[in-house]
Amino acid sequence: MEHGTDAQVFVPLAGTALPGLESGASIRRFGGLPDGKVAGSDRLDSASASGQYLVCGRWDDSARSALDDWATSMGVRLEYGDDDLAGDLRMLLGQSSFRVAVGAAVALTAVLVLFWLSFKARSRALRVLAGVPAWKIQVDDAVGLMLPMLAVAVIVDAAAVLGVLVSRGWVFVPYLLRVTLLLEATVVACLLAFALVLSAVCWPSACMIADRRPMPQGLLWASVLVKAVVFVAVLAVIAPSASSFRDATDAAREQSVWQRLRDQVSVSVTFGPDQTDMNVKTAALIHAMERQGKAALSYTFTDGPEQRTTADTPVTGIVSRSWLDLVGIDPDATTGIAPVGADRLDEQSRQVVDQFSTWATDDAQAKRLRTESRYYVLDGVTVPLLKGGSDDMLFSRHATIIVVPDLDGFSDSGFLTPALSSRNIILTGLDDTRRQVARAGLGSAVSVRYIAEAQILRAQFSAYFAWMQAAAIILLLAAFAMVALVGADVRATLRAGHDYPLLLAGYAPGRLAAPTILMETLFALVAAGIVCVILVVQQLDGIPITLFVATIAALFSAVCHRTATASRFRAINDRTL
Repeated sequence: MEHGTDAQVFVPLAGTALPGLESGASIRRFGGLPDGKVAGSDRLDSASASGQYLVCGRWDDSARSALDDWATSMGVRLEYGDDDLAGDLRMLLGQSSFRVAVGAAVALTAVLVLFWLSFKARSRALRVLAGVPAWKIQVDDAVGLMLPMLAVAVIVDAAAVLGVLVSRGWVFVPYLLRVTLLLEATVVACLLAFALVLSAVCWPSACMIADRRPMPQGLLWASVLVKAVVFVAVLAVIAPSASSFRDATDAAREQSVWQRLRDQVSVSVTFGPDQTDMNVKTAALIHAMERQGKAALSYTFTDGPEQRTTADTPVTGIVSRSWLDLVGIDPDATTGIAPVGADRLDEQSRQVVDQFSTWATDDAQAKRLRTESRYYVLDGVTVPLLKGGSDDMLFSRHATIIVVPDLDGFSDSGFLTPALSSRNIILTGLDDTRRQVARAGLGSAVSVRYIAEAQILRAQFSAYFAWMQAAAIILLLAAFAMVALVGADVRATLRAGHDYPLLLAGYAPGRLAAPTILMETLFALVAAGIVCVILVVQQLDGIPITLFVATIAALFSAVCHRTATASRFRAINDRTL
C-alpha cells in the first residue's frame, strides 16, 4: 500500500531469489494493474501472516515432506495449490457467481439448439422423405451447428492471443489460452449434448410431411421443458444477483475506504505466562498514539453474531473523532446525519451506552463518557464502520453512531486491549507504531501489520465476482427471452392448422392462446411462491424482486404467445409459413 498504490509485492526468501528478480526489480502484471515489485525479506515483517508462495526449482516428495515437517514444528498450516488447470477449476467453481455464469451459458446453448432444430424441422423431414438415413441427418445438423461455433471460437481466440501478445507480452498467452479453451470446451460439450438429446426428442420423420405438420410435436415439449428450467433458474438466482449489484457497489466503496487507510496498522498482542502487565503496557501504547492523533476506534454492534448483516440492518457504532476524519466524514456537515440526544436513542444504542459503566476505568469516567459523547442517527447515508471483533467493513444505512470524546476513559483489560487485538483500534504509521511499541516495553510480545493489505485484495476479489454474477443474470434473462420467443413460435406453428379457421371466424389471437397463457401463469405463481418460501426460511432478502421478475416474465411470455398466434395467421395468408 506504499505511495498510494496497491502494487503486488514479491518477496524472495533467503537463498531463493532467481536471476533477474533481485530486490527492486519490476514484475509485469496482467490488465491495467500496476507492475509488481520485488522487495526484501524484511517486507514480511509488516505483512499478513497468511499468503501465497511460489515454489520454484525442483519440487519432489522429499522436498515437500521436509517443508511439511518444518511447518509442523513451527505451528504453520500449509495448503498446497498447484498453478494448473485443476487449481483454476477449484478456485472458480468455489464461487457461486461463476457457477451461475456457467449455468447461464449452458441455458443459452440449449436455446440455440432449440432454435436451430425449429429452423431445420421441415428440411429434416424432407430429407427423410428423400431416403436419407435419420442418423446421417442428425450428424449433418450437429455438424452444421458446431462448425460456425468453432469458427467463431477460433477467431475470438486468435484475436485475444494477438491482443494480449501485443499489449502485455507472451508470458500471459499460455494462461489465457488454458482458461479460454477450458470454457470453450465446456460450451461446445454442452452444445453437442443438447443437440443430441433434443435431436432424439425431435427425431425426423416422413410422417410429419404426410400429416401436413410443419415440425415434430416433440419440439414443443422440448421448448416447454427448456423454458420451465430457465424460468426456475432465473427465479432461483435473481435475489442473490440483485444483491450482487449492491455488493459490487459496496466492494468498490470498501476499496476506496481501505485506500484511505493504507497507512494504518493493527497490533496483535501475544500474552505469555510471565506477562501479567500486558494490559497496562497495551493501554500505554494506545494513549501515547492517541496523544499524537494517531489512534482511531471503530467498534460496531449488530443484533447478533450469527445474523447476516446487510446495509439495512440497524447497527450501533462506537467511534472516535479520529476515525471519522480517516474515512472523510464530518457528521455535523453531512446531509442525512442528524444529531440526537441521549434520551432519543433506540433500545440497542441505550444498551451500548449502559455498557460504559463496565468498559470505563471507574464510575466517574463512565459518567464522563456518557455526558461528553455525541450521538448521531443516519438516515439513508452510510458511514464506514468496523464490525465489532473483526476488521470487516460495514456500510449500514440505519446506524446510530456514538462519538466518544477520547479513549482515556476506557479500562485497560475491559475494553482497550480486546479492541486493539480485534483490530477495532487502528494506529497510524508503521515506523511510529513500532517506536511506541518499544517505548511501552512490549517488545516481541506484539506484531504490527498493515491493516489494509488483505482487505483491499478481498474487496477487489468480491467486486469481480459480484459483477460476474450480475452479468450472468443478464445472460439468463436473455436466454429466457429467446426461449419464450422460440417456444411461442413453435406452439403457434404446430397449432396453425387448428387456429387458422377460428381466426378467420373472428376469434382474437389472445383468446386462442389463453389456455397456454393461463397454464404458464399458474406455473410462474407456484414457482415464485416456492422460491419466496425458501428465501423466507433462509432469512434472505429478495422477495419483492423475485415476484416482480416472475410477473414480468409471465407477461412477456403471454405477449409472445399472442404475437406468435397473430403472426402465424398472417404467414398463412401471405403463403410464407
